[in-house]
Amino acid sequence: MAAALKVLLVRNPTTAETLRLARVLAHAGRGPMAMTVIGQLMRSTLSVKRTYPSDVDHLIVVHRAAPRPDGEPVTLATLADADMVLVGLFGSEVGDNPEGTFSARPTAGRTEAEVNEAVRLALAAIKAEMPSHLDPEKSFIMFHCCPTPIMDYIIKEMPLLWDDHLYEMYASDKAPTQFGVHMGSSWVDEQTGETFFVDRIRVSDIDYMLAEKTVDYEFDYLEFITQTYPFTELNCMIRAFPKGVDPATASHEQGEPAAWATSHQDFSIGLLATRDKFRRRKLAAKCVEVVSHLQIEFMRTHFPTVFDDGAMPLHSFGMVKHGNDASVRTMESCGFRKVEGHHFQWIGIKLSSI
Repeated sequence: MAAALKVLLVRNPTTAETLRLARVLAHAGRGPMAMTVIGQLMRSTLSVKRTYPSDVDHLIVVHRAAPRPDGEPVTLATLADADMVLVGLFGSEVGDNPEGTFSARPTAGRTEAEVNEAVRLALAAIKAEMPSHLDPEKSFIMFHCCPTPIMDYIIKEMPLLWDDHLYEMYASDKAPTQFGVHMGSSWVDEQTGETFFVDRIRVSDIDYMLAEKTVDYEFDYLEFITQTYPFTELNCMIRAFPKGVDPATASHEQGEPAAWATSHQDFSIGLLATRDKFRRRKLAAKCVEVVSHLQIEFMRTHFPTVFDDGAMPLHSFGMVKHGNDASVRTMESCGFRKVEGHHFQWIGIKLSSI
């Protein structure tokens, strides 16, 4: 290794610091994989409510920068992009049984040995930051789908307490346009006469979403990612109004929830579902189209300096559970393609094993 790796920890980063790291990831050549961390960084600068259930708002950068001649400490402002090896976020969960969390991505051009050492140093630094009352035998969660290079190292070096399903990332640098739907669109079903209308997700819809969930989400999390800014701008609900009822003049309660999609706290498209009675009408694909447009426009509007030079196109992406063929078909029909070479997984390790 050319230079010893060191850890830079930034507690409660400023918006400028957060955007600096987002730009580094956007330029790092990691493609859409960088968007998982960029999305969390973006959320942390905008959300008026702390992340549920985790406060993953501290930044950690493992780097190889030489000491500064003037003796001043290395900061994000002085750290060169080329010296950054691993960029991540971490925090501790809230509630009665807090646990540590960590999410990270290597930057470009790093060797396997260098990334492994960076992960080891990052975990050690994070462990030292964890609240003293944490039970060392409880799990330290690799937050939001640990990518293959990091996951392989941890599985080899540390015993797992648990692991979750494998996920594949599907991404697109173009929002779908095949249906021409957007927020406020409506159309009449030729067979049933029902009018479908694209609306926002409301609190009253969450019980329907819980009934169709394929992952063990709780009400509080669904409320957070549908009713808290900026997520209020990044979801859609397709409602079915009875024949002859005009959504423009009717109350939303007259429309029955039919299909929906929203954005997780890292801005991935998720919770995509269609109720049984409304299937085979391409409603899920229309939800993907709507949310993809909302996400790309949101990122372009709020963070133009991160993506303005085209080094990395804006991507929409979603994590699809391995074997979920229906979701794969929906994503592919919307122009999304699997990011090859990496699986993603949630894993839990003991703090005491770090």
